[in-house]
Amino acid sequence: MQAIDACSIQDYGIPGIVLMEKAAMAMESILVRELSPGKKIVIVVERGNNGGDGLALARLLLERGRKVAVYEIGAIKGESDSYRVQKHILGRLGLTMEKKLPLDGDVYVDAIFGVGLKREVAGIHRQVIETINAIDACKVAVDVPSGVDAGTGQILGIGFQADLTITFGLHKVGMLLYPGAACAGRVEVCPIGFPARAVERIGPAAYYFDREDLKGLPERIPWSNKGSYGKVLIVAGQKNMAGACVLAGKAAYRSGCGLVRIFTPEDNRLIVQTLLPDAILSTWSDQAGQSWQPQLEEACDWADIIVIGPGLGRSRQAEEQLKTVLSRAKVPLIIDADGLNILALMLADEQDRKLYNQYPAGIVLTPHLKEMSRLTGRPVEEIRTKLIETAGLLARKNRILVLKDARTIVAGGSDKIYINVSGNQGMAVGGSGDVLTGIIGAFAAGGKSLRDAADLAVYCHGLAGDRGSENRDGRSLMASDLPDLLGDIFSLI
Repeated sequence: MQAIDACSIQDYGIPGIVLMEKAAMAMESILVRELSPGKKIVIVVERGNNGGDGLALARLLLERGRKVAVYEIGAIKGESDSYRVQKHILGRLGLTMEKKLPLDGDVYVDAIFGVGLKREVAGIHRQVIETINAIDACKVAVDVPSGVDAGTGQILGIGFQADLTITFGLHKVGMLLYPGAACAGRVEVCPIGFPARAVERIGPAAYYFDREDLKGLPERIPWSNKGSYGKVLIVAGQKNMAGACVLAGKAAYRSGCGLVRIFTPEDNRLIVQTLLPDAILSTWSDQAGQSWQPQLEEACDWADIIVIGPGLGRSRQAEEQLKTVLSRAKVPLIIDADGLNILALMLADEQDRKLYNQYPAGIVLTPHLKEMSRLTGRPVEEIRTKLIETAGLLARKNRILVLKDARTIVAGGSDKIYINVSGNQGMAVGGSGDVLTGIIGAFAAGGKSLRDAADLAVYCHGLAGDRGSENRDGRSLMASDLPDLLGDIFSLI
């Protein structure tokens, strides 16, 4: 947004003060709509352009007859040109700025720091933000809550705790990723006149979905049959872990897959056939001396998409099954859960790493933070603070990385990053990732590219969790609820 702002002003000739006025008008419209006339609005500013936005807002609210006080912290030397203009106008209109922060406000507007902040918030600025955070009042942030790194979502010492953030032009990555998202509250994105050409020229590097994007789901056509919607093979479920392959298989079917085949030990037969009789079942028994390899090779030849890993375990046999798939299969592959833990060990061996790198089709990796730590050798805490950067370590043109967290990141297959905004804390439960894997497999089998399948699956998975939490406490949500909720999501198209 800094680049788009500069391009709009320098290359297309739109005066910065014009953009500031439109930003103030957008904020005024929202605040007038949402606040009753008797509320006292305290606008807290510093001397940069974010503060200029705040002063312009103060003037418009005063003209509306609203009760407004402005507190200038004034700890930064110098003033931006636009701030100086707005301050001069307010002075001509007779507004005297407060010398101390008023503590009797009903609404506090944070116009202290904008998107350019990169240093720790300290001194008087920290004290002011701490004081406002502790006041029982409505809090509104201008463009980005002060103290939030607009590019990473990290908190720079302290973050303004907004109930509402009114941001301009485009959403900011730092208000989508945590912990910045927790400071932003509800976010309203307002157009203020940045030319479309400037936006296209700079090229935003990330995107997220809304309900309109559900139109991109694989189509169902009248003259079709089960073969029209693809065949997904799920290699999963060691003994006593049958639930993982059931969750993945059911999610694949609920997401429109034509045929699901589960490759699992004979010990799991009764559970799988009871809970998912729709699935084709391929089993083997070590006790009976059966070799699993011929069956797995045949199943790889049958499949359009292969999923490997849910509940698979980390045994030598599980490792050999992953290697068999990598050496035999020629269709897109989704590696999840224990498959990722095995892969992390394989990548340390030159021959095994070559087997992975030379796989002839696309691969989707779906790690949570601990699994990503094993794959990259980076600490979990570092990954958590650098989600987008870390995702890029394993993402390639034909390697899609789905990095699962409160905000799941999808990278690879494109030069842009997908940031997921659906879902909730109720989904932090065992088996949720198995469901996601099944959805990705179904969408890919239904004809979507691996990248599109991953983006859409993550979004729909989160929407299912949101639907499941609508009429119940998130604590009671189970992974087994999610596949049956997908139909409600698809009906929104």
